[in-house]
Amino acid sequence: MSIRSLLVISATSLLVTIASAEEAPWMPHDLGAHEAEYGPGPFGGDSADTMAIQWVSSIGVDDFYWYRNDSIDGDTFEIESLAENTAAPFQIALEVEGSWDLTVHSATSIQVYTIGVGTSAVSAGTLTLGDGMHVIFNDTAAGGSELHIDMPGPGASAAPPSTPSSPSGASSPSSSPAPTWDTIHLEHAHVEWRMVDGRLNFEFRGNNASSTLEANLHQAAGTGDIDVLRLGDADSTSLSLPAELVEDAVSVSSGHHLFEAGTSADGPWSLAISWGPHFCDEDLNRDGVVDFNDLLQLLYAWGSCP
Repeated sequence: MSIRSLLVISATSLLVTIASAEEAPWMPHDLGAHEAEYGPGPFGGDSADTMAIQWVSSIGVDDFYWYRNDSIDGDTFEIESLAENTAAPFQIALEVEGSWDLTVHSATSIQVYTIGVGTSAVSAGTLTLGDGMHVIFNDTAAGGSELHIDMPGPGASAAPPSTPSSPSGASSPSSSPAPTWDTIHLEHAHVEWRMVDGRLNFEFRGNNASSTLEANLHQAAGTGDIDVLRLGDADSTSLSLPAELVEDAVSVSSGHHLFEAGTSADGPWSLAISWGPHFCDEDLNRDGVVDFNDLLQLLYAWGSCP
């Protein structure tokens, strides 16, 4: 066999290897996602509807309450700003493939923006979201708003969700599960959570004792790890947090752990909590190790930048 033929075979094998190299299955891509099987697809396979929370942001509303709702295998949001900070904004961004039904118990001055489609009003009843990115938000010019909405998981007859829709953790190679939030409750404070570089990030901020936070973090079994950065009157009743403005890892023992902020101090406070896999820059495919597959990915992308 000629050297040219060997080179062609080698190049073909390399491309096949590159095409089959994937990210680790435990790497999170969203805050969480629900997947429901709904029967045979048009080509003989099972098609799936999926819904994932992409980000949540709320700035100073009177009352922000989220809890993991086991009865619907999903999330419930109760957000109200009718009396004091009537122009305070909030957003809940969802990405849907297929179709997903949300239950709206009540909605005052609430709208949904669908990319490529536009904005429509949200009212009590079933809110059906189709393919695409949707942002549920309040009309800050309306003089007050409130929203009580359930984001159910798949039905009892459907396949179980791959990961919970709630702002919980991504599984990792460790034997212990990631921690999950059970409840997050704020008054007149700022909350934002989203996925950043494969890690779940939650940021809470407030001023004075009128801005408060109570959040319950649950470690189902074993020991979990979170990174914490705090300022001012932000602490945990059961976990030893690092000094102010010193970001450090905190071990989370099995059980429930309460975080509080704004309960006594008069100054500003903030609390940032994150968890998920840490990756070095050289780990191009984010599978937790630097190996031949990372070199293949580099070679596959060799050349000028797009």
